[in-house]
Amino acid sequence: MIKLLRILIPLSLLLGLTLACGLGGAGEEAVPPTEPAPGGGEAPPPTEPPSGGAETEEEEISLSSVTSGIEGLDSYRSHFEMAFESTAEGGAEHWVYAMDVEYVRDPFAQRLVMRGTDVDEGLEIVQIGDKQYFVLAEGQCMVTSAGEGDEMGMVVFEPEDVIGGLENARRVWPDESVNGILCRHYTFDETSILWGGFARAEGEVWVAVDGDYVVKYTLHADGKDPATQDEGHIEWEYEIRDVNARITIEPPPGCEVAEGELPIMPDATDMTTMGGMTMYTSASSFDDVLAFYQEQMEADGWSDTGSSFITQDNAMLSYTKEGRTATITLTADEGTVSVIIMSE
Repeated sequence: MIKLLRILIPLSLLLGLTLACGLGGAGEEAVPPTEPAPGGGEAPPPTEPPSGGAETEEEEISLSSVTSGIEGLDSYRSHFEMAFESTAEGGAEHWVYAMDVEYVRDPFAQRLVMRGTDVDEGLEIVQIGDKQYFVLAEGQCMVTSAGEGDEMGMVVFEPEDVIGGLENARRVWPDESVNGILCRHYTFDETSILWGGFARAEGEVWVAVDGDYVVKYTLHADGKDPATQDEGHIEWEYEIRDVNARITIEPPPGCEVAEGELPIMPDATDMTTMGGMTMYTSASSFDDVLAFYQEQMEADGWSDTGSSFITQDNAMLSYTKEGRTATITLTADEGTVSVIIMSE
């Protein structure tokens, strides 16, 4: 149970960093994001503080989410890393979690890679349009179909259930360039943190002048491991880069083969592919799906083994090709046809 909590709680923190909730000056509504400078471009020179006697702008800021504002960007890469070192007597616990995200808004594509002490071989998820690719243990790939607008449907908790924001972070002059982006610089301590019971904390946050999104956020704190309640030292760092740069996101290696080896009905929905198995649903009639496979498998060079059988609402088709076998099971159910393909 402890090991599960150790995975889920930091995972929820990490996933919270991919969702936007809201950012603004203390007590004010967030300013809508404007188009930021393209990634890799030169940032404007640092802004000096107003001259004496002039009213300073936004000396403090409050954040409800570290990722507020990035939904308005065309593309970006982000990195988050969190580490814990136990300071309890006799304790030697240490864990690290890291997550990297690549994002393109149009056409939609997103890649997430997570690594951690209790995530043995890491986790990679890619979504391109309406297809999601999950890279599992030993390089196995699972491909599923996703509804349009369903972005990484894998939230463990709502972000506000686990991670809060900041209040009254203090402005530091002059403005600074971070990852090529002109930013307002703020610092904070444990009195500003709205989540977690930290005895001591210090951190910094850099907010884009153009767009009001967090470009970098660092925290060093002494407190409790959220899973074990052990006392220890916690560090985390979040940053965003390559804003509005050209980013190409492709299916993970091997996943293209997993999804394209055998014919699939054009109207396939709810499709899942893993290893040598593909499952999906077709709204076509049973007879049309049956005819499709009988014709297409023969056209692709597959030979019927002679062990196929067909009934009114069910069929199991068996084929062979160059030492390989494929079994296609069709089941009619309330106006749809369930298709299961097994190959080896």
